[in-house]
Amino acid sequence: MIYPCITTFCLIVTWLLGSDPLSVWLLALGQLILLLRHILSGQLTAVGAFLFMSFLFFGMRAIYLVVEDDYELFTNLFKIPASPEILTNAVWWATAGMLLFYLGGELAPYLHRSYFSARRVVLHNLILPPQVNTTMVIFLLTYQLATLPLMLFLAGQGRSLYGSAIGAYLYDLPMLLQAGHVFALVVIFERWLREHKTNRMIALGLSGILFLIITWQMRNVTMFRGFYLTGIMVAGIAMLTRMQRRVSFFWLILPIILLQPPFRALGASRELSNEEISKLSWEERLFGGKTAMESYWSFYDSKGDINILDTFAAATVFEPEKRPYALSWVYVPFHFVPRALWASKPEKGILQDIRFANGAPYSPGITGFFLLDGGFLWMLGCMALVGYLVSFVDFFILTMPKSYLRCCLLGIFVVNAMFLTRFYLWQSFYQILYAAAPCIALAWYLDRRPILAHFGGLHRPALPLSSKGNLPNSSYPKLAESILKSR
Repeated sequence: MIYPCITTFCLIVTWLLGSDPLSVWLLALGQLILLLRHILSGQLTAVGAFLFMSFLFFGMRAIYLVVEDDYELFTNLFKIPASPEILTNAVWWATAGMLLFYLGGELAPYLHRSYFSARRVVLHNLILPPQVNTTMVIFLLTYQLATLPLMLFLAGQGRSLYGSAIGAYLYDLPMLLQAGHVFALVVIFERWLREHKTNRMIALGLSGILFLIITWQMRNVTMFRGFYLTGIMVAGIAMLTRMQRRVSFFWLILPIILLQPPFRALGASRELSNEEISKLSWEERLFGGKTAMESYWSFYDSKGDINILDTFAAATVFEPEKRPYALSWVYVPFHFVPRALWASKPEKGILQDIRFANGAPYSPGITGFFLLDGGFLWMLGCMALVGYLVSFVDFFILTMPKSYLRCCLLGIFVVNAMFLTRFYLWQSFYQILYAAAPCIALAWYLDRRPILAHFGGLHRPALPLSSKGNLPNSSYPKLAESILKSR
């Protein structure tokens, strides 16, 4: 428990220091310490992914603000003073929220130690050997080909698709189509790994091309990069999970850091169509007209997308006229209800009072939404609960038998945990649901027996599974310690 103790110490010291610039650096250090705990585990988890993105939003952006005195959003958009006191206070509460999220994540495996230990015993007695034959590969490629015309039709409707009532539902359809492509790609990739035959290489290449086509076409439906880039990240993590016993945080952190400039450039050109993008030079596409070093540092300025801290800071000094409290949780399963059946359904799913944003489409992050729901203490409690839930699903997936579905679910949950840092609660829930449902359906269709083992361990084939299970060796100390000792 040394890591949360260090972060708690940073919180206490900065409480005493007040608005001293050193406070921001110490708070960023406290955030980094929580992340380091999960990096050293050697296993990629959704809890760690959430902490990583939170550190970029609340740690790196805070450092940039202090170094560059970049208070433009404070004064010009949110109409709050360019005050070190407001900044330090916001970073302090954000760090406290991350700490409670971390502690909630530690609580899940502790409270359910027996359950996860039992699942691990089942894992050692179960194996789901590759059962994909040529007919199944043809089926998956046919699925990819069949969904392409539908995706082209949706892309042809453009970004106005979200306007109508039915369009709001069709708008999410590409996410389901892409998830099926991810599952197909993982299956065909694993089949090629087992035997490097020419026909399997051709099938893999065709699957990959179809996946990239549908992903690129998704950009015509929305300007939000997470909408279409999520599938690429999920596919990468899923394939790595199929190749390696453990997937470390290196495979998540390094690509995101390296791709920050092109991600920023995509944001700057989000209003452009695919055709207009193709006319830009490679330097404009990758670095937005800046040098490489300038583009990396300016990634954290107020003109980019790392503005959650600024919005959260505005939320900390805002006095809402209403607080939904638990309604934000209750609303989640009812968001899918059509407005025709629910006339008073909240517009765009927004229950909070967000007048402080002055109409700008900026997010205070899940931490800020919880703050607006019920205040600072409510926010801390909700962060602990979310940490507990994310950690529980982490361990549930990591104790599944090795299978295509497990690989896909791990990638889906890890990537969407990063987006959870900036989304509404219901947004994250449905984005995970839309990505997971096609994978579960395809896994069930290809072989009904393994799907039972995935969720309940009901079948015990005679073949023993390797004793090397994909579980963290240090991120959740109690359970991980017992697992390591039993090896």
